[in-house]
Amino acid sequence: MSHLIPLPATALPADEPFDRLLLHHAVAPVRRRHRHLIISAGRWALARGVSLPADHVALWVAAAEQTGCAPTDAGTATARWRASEIPDLLATITVWCRRAGCPVPAEIPEVLWHLFGFLAETNRLHPSSDALDELRAAVVVFAGFDRFRPHPLAPPAPTAA
Repeated sequence: MSHLIPLPATALPADEPFDRLLLHHAVAPVRRRHRHLIISAGRWALARGVSLPADHVALWVAAAEQTGCAPTDAGTATARWRASEIPDLLATITVWCRRAGCPVPAEIPEVLWHLFGFLAETNRLHPSSDALDELRAAVVVFAGFDRFRPHPLAPPAPTAA
């Protein structure tokens, strides 16, 4: 007679990539601290039919905290954002992910595009920040975002000879 020891269900759903689970756990403390902002961003995105995953917003907040640009709560403006600082923000996101042990999501350029729109439309973008068009142009230039083809195409699968 064998005894089975029940274990907690920790298996990933079949359609959930492991990388996303790593990010989800890595940003959990940030999601808790800034849940009102993340919920507001989600509602804003839903109303516009755009993708703005909570974990990606939390990753942006984590990087913004390190650069001193994060809002203190859901209704306040962020610190000043400059288009010339977008490369530094991208580098901060990369370093944050590396330290947390998770890959940088490929959708970060699209997330930044929408996040700056969210900040501007909800009066959370600091008045002395660069204009929304300038910030978005920097996302296009420095992050390689193509708003007409937001998700990078996957490389073709290799074929057998």
